[in-house]
Amino acid sequence: MNLNERLQDLRKKAGYSQEQLAELLGISRQAISKWESGQGNPDIENIVKLTKIYQVSADYILLGREDNPSPQTEQTPLPPKKELSPEMRKALAIITVTAGFAVITVLFITALSIMEKLVL
Repeated sequence: MNLNERLQDLRKKAGYSQEQLAELLGISRQAISKWESGQGNPDIENIVKLTKIYQVSADYILLGREDNPSPQTEQTPLPPKKELSPEMRKALAIITVTAGFAVITVLFITALSIMEKLVL
């Protein structure tokens, strides 16, 4: 069922004429006729009003289904963590060891400098 068919079906099920619905929405009967003949579509403001009048979701009006989460909106699990290649593990180990030696060297030189000042 297309949007225009759904709009006509909802209106008829609710028992409104095109004129009555147009009056509820504050628009012309011709606009309703265009929607139902597929020559135009309601704007978002009128879709919101239609959801209240017909007591259905915007998903139903626009897509023909109720508020069921689509696959795109469901929370998807995170992809598995990528394992590091052996080369990357080796490079990280070298960087870590080098950084550790650099910190120790700076601390050692600082300690020697302080001790030298204390002795003098």
